[in-house]
Amino acid sequence: MQISETACEILDFFRQTHRKPGARMTMATLDAHFGADPAIAVAVSELIHLGYVMAPDAETVELTDLGFDAIHRGAYRVKLD
Repeated sequence: MQISETACEILDFFRQTHRKPGARMTMATLDAHFGADPAIAVAVSELIHLGYVMAPDAETVELTDLGFDAIHRGAYRVKLD
């Protein structure tokens, strides 16, 4: 399954900073790291839809077990030849 580059970057950021299932990050943290870009909200929605993260509230993103497994296996990155 291929996901957007922005979604991959968000998962990479989780892998670098929050290495456990259930880890939470605020949208403000994502905005501070990536800039206040509407593409970030779209990518977060994409990750929620795929089950990699969930949003317990409007300002928080939480890494799911599926997302944790994906970041440790690199399963979300698709190599393009």
